[in-house]
Amino acid sequence: SWGSEEDSDEFEEVDFEDLEDCRSIASDDSFYPPDDVFADSERSPSPESPEPLSFFKACCTNNAAIVRIMIRHGVKEEEVKETDRNNRIGLVVACYQGFVDVVIALSQCPYLDVNWQDSEGNTALITAAQAGHITITNYLLNYYCGLDIERRNCHGFTALMKASMQGRVECVRSLMMAGASLDARDFGRNLTAREWALFTGRYETAWVMTRLMERPYPFQYCDTYSLEWPPLGSLVARAQETRGCLKRLSDTVRNVFNIANVTNPEDEGVIDHLVSVTTAMRSPFIAVACHTVCPDSPPSVGKRRYAVPEIVRKQRAKELLCANPDRVDSHRKLFQNSRLTLVAKNSEDRRSSLQVQKAVPRHRSSSLGTVSHTQALELRRTSLLPLHMVLRRSSVRPGLSIPKVRISKAPSTTYEPEPVRRKSSAKDGGGNLLQIPKWRYKELKEERRKAEEAERKRLEAVTRRHIAAGKRK
Repeated sequence: SWGSEEDSDEFEEVDFEDLEDCRSIASDDSFYPPDDVFADSERSPSPESPEPLSFFKACCTNNAAIVRIMIRHGVKEEEVKETDRNNRIGLVVACYQGFVDVVIALSQCPYLDVNWQDSEGNTALITAAQAGHITITNYLLNYYCGLDIERRNCHGFTALMKASMQGRVECVRSLMMAGASLDARDFGRNLTAREWALFTGRYETAWVMTRLMERPYPFQYCDTYSLEWPPLGSLVARAQETRGCLKRLSDTVRNVFNIANVTNPEDEGVIDHLVSVTTAMRSPFIAVACHTVCPDSPPSVGKRRYAVPEIVRKQRAKELLCANPDRVDSHRKLFQNSRLTLVAKNSEDRRSSLQVQKAVPRHRSSSLGTVSHTQALELRRTSLLPLHMVLRRSSVRPGLSIPKVRISKAPSTTYEPEPVRRKSSAKDGGGNLLQIPKWRYKELKEERRKAEEAERKRLEAVTRRHIAAGKRK
């Protein structure tokens, strides 16, 4: 036992609470900080909610899908005409950046001004031609109605001039075949498009313009194009001529000592004819997957060509007129004294469109009266929309159908309509009308309130009976 006491004296008693970092976190005096102390420092910052994508932003970011969806759902005029600091709308920005899908989608956009000019006067066509975007240039020329090819910027440059300065050969060719003017001059140096190409050293562009002016008409695109080579008959007749002995001897010697010189292809030669035949619409060597909408009027240098929607609209009107001209004339006679007014959605436009228009007064003179009456009829006729837009087609009669108009006699001035008493509730007999929905939790609450009221009344009755019995005793 003494040894054990001696061993215990050798060791000192140590208080573990005096030691640093040795206290248990599970002890009674331990401190747990609140949960929200380190919340701000440890929590990762939440990303800000993105701003809603506007129509202009969708055009500038090449988001063609969003542009189509917004056009399909309907866009406002203010959204379409939104601009940046350089006064460029979404179409001009898309033409500058080369966003082909956005340009194609914007062709169906309402309120779009294809001839919109930025702060420097550049249009979408000028921007696309200067940048060399041939696909966008062709799409603007072919599918945008009302495009002004000769629109100038602040310096007097047209789209053809800008393309010539930059050496955009394909754009120059497309603009020339679309009818761009070759004689237009700018405001500064007073040069034409070809002179600007030579001035800036674009000799290939100037050569292409010269070749197009020499041969401005692609005749192989016509329906009347003949696949036969015109000089072929004379060459065959010359080869079949009888030759004498001296002629055959001279031809043989010439062929022996002939040196094959490499020469350029001749105009209207065999190579030129080969190219024309292989690119013709009726070519037997290629299979054409589509056909032009106007084979009788191919493009030509200096001839303004219409856009495809305009050509198709004219062709449909012509087909409708040729299909049944009597029906169209009958409708024209029926509606010759009618006038159609378009009512806008906005209240301000609606008020302005519904203003009463004054008729053209007829003069006393017979000649002047005839002229004024003719002008009035022309005003009425031109105010009508196309019949295929106004009249509705019938499933029984696929042609144009005349709308039915019902006319009721106006009541007398002393007529007073009987007041119609509306049935407001089911008690008044309005059970077939819509009722206010009853929620389940409200029904349970009402039932609970009724049960409590019944229990309270029962207790009051029991209490009254006890009081009455006590008084009798």
